[in-house]
Amino acid sequence: MKYFAFALALVSLAYSSGVAQAQSFEWKLKKGQSLTVETANEMVTKMLLPDGDTQEMPMKQQIDANWKVTDSAQDSFMVEQTIKRVRTSMKSPLMNIEYDSDQAEPTDPLNKQIASSIKMVVGVPISLKLGRRGNLIEMKLPEFTQKLEADPTNPLSADSLKSTFQQQLEFPEGAMTAGKTWEQKITSNLNGMQTKSLLKLRYEGVVEEQGRKMAKFHTDTVTELLQSPPGIEIAMEDVGSDGDMFFDIEKGYLAKSVQRQKLKMKMSFGGQKLTQDIDGTTTTVYQLAN
Repeated sequence: MKYFAFALALVSLAYSSGVAQAQSFEWKLKKGQSLTVETANEMVTKMLLPDGDTQEMPMKQQIDANWKVTDSAQDSFMVEQTIKRVRTSMKSPLMNIEYDSDQAEPTDPLNKQIASSIKMVVGVPISLKLGRRGNLIEMKLPEFTQKLEADPTNPLSADSLKSTFQQQLEFPEGAMTAGKTWEQKITSNLNGMQTKSLLKLRYEGVVEEQGRKMAKFHTDTVTELLQSPPGIEIAMEDVGSDGDMFFDIEKGYLAKSVQRQKLKMKMSFGGQKLTQDIDGTTTTVYQLAN
């Protein structure tokens, strides 16, 4: 009888320990708080030209923004995002782009075109309503951004911004343990090229990152082409896109996101054929300012 009671106690303890390991996560941001958001995009595009020549086109972009929590409730909070500075660099035999929104107005036509698009949104607040699970409830954009076309050198149009915020870490309902998986779906429109992505997320447990306890989540992404842009036929293959996200458990916000993208694209336009290999990494760091 004593043995039975002891065994029952062990089962009960094991069960209790298992339940304790399950954890729920939520954003804890409150009215009056603010964050700095720094996003670095690095991409290398390798192109196989119709004459057999190969060219590389590296691209770097740094976007500095602020988040200001303008309102908060038990189940949601409002964020006002303002882009403060954009730096873009792209070099190839076909084009040379160097732009910094904090520097003087460029003089060459190509950089002027880039500057005119970016300047329209730098300093302009964008309103977001997010649920405590990180789900995007509402997004209010200035009317003029609806007219901006999405472009790899200018991911600041309405379509690009919506796609970006769809990729925020959104928790499933209820508690989870390490190994828990779920999915998010993302659609985007880049100059008429429509794609859909399936984002598979996996909770990997608690780790030390930036000197703090973070919940780590791994992502695997598969992107498919829905429609080619006008005048171009595109075949696209996702050859291994993944990433990692780190969520500050105590303070309740996403601290860091690293997303890696690898794509192969074959394009046909005007009787010419072009092959591209795209290898890019986007790193976003959120820092609570108060």
